[in-house]
Amino acid sequence: MYSSPAVRIYTAKNVREELEEAQRDFIRASVGVTSKGKQLVPKLLHCFAKGFVDDSNLAVWISHYLPSHQAAFVEQFISQRRQSLLGSRNCGIIPFDSRFRYLFLPDKISLQ
Repeated sequence: MYSSPAVRIYTAKNVREELEEAQRDFIRASVGVTSKGKQLVPKLLHCFAKGFVDDSNLAVWISHYLPSHQAAFVEQFISQRRQSLLGSRNCGIIPFDSRFRYLFLPDKISLQ
């Protein structure tokens, strides 16, 4: 589905690393950033993150998974909002989309 992460097969030996990679890939593929630095976060990710990150820190937590140029852009605007005391949210929630889609991930090239 559009709002769900890609289906993957994990190995017992590296499951923790593979799950962290899948989380990073899902965040990078599904989180958008507006021209004003506001993150657009899928509802599924927002609900998942509620267990360990409060809404005021969600944008910062997500920015750790974004490419460095996007993370710097988001953090710059978060800092500006805090200084201006606007109190506006740093994240917008994208509603769940249950439409089906194929998503093909590139195979990893193993160098041995």
